Amino acid sequence: METTLRIRPRRNFCVAPSRPSLLDPRLRGDPWVARCTHPDLLVIYYNNQPVHLVPGTLLELASLNSLLFQMRNRYPRQIVYS
Repeated sequence: METTLRIRPRRNFCVAPSRPSLLDPRLRGDPWVARCTHPDLLVIYYNNQPVHLVPGTLLELASLNSLLFQMRNRYPRQIVYS
């Protein structure tokens, strides 16, 4: 009893890499800024995962969180017809 294996032809799949913006309203989740264990560094979190390190002090932490919230929840731009 002889078995033969069928070999599928190899297909090349090309998936375009993308990095969605934290400001994209379609992006589900909640980004925020928190302090890091190192001095003068802040961490941007998204869905409880650290995403990026940002230089900053504790005084800038509250203002960066407020700015991130304002930018994510602003009204969308209006289309102007001329």
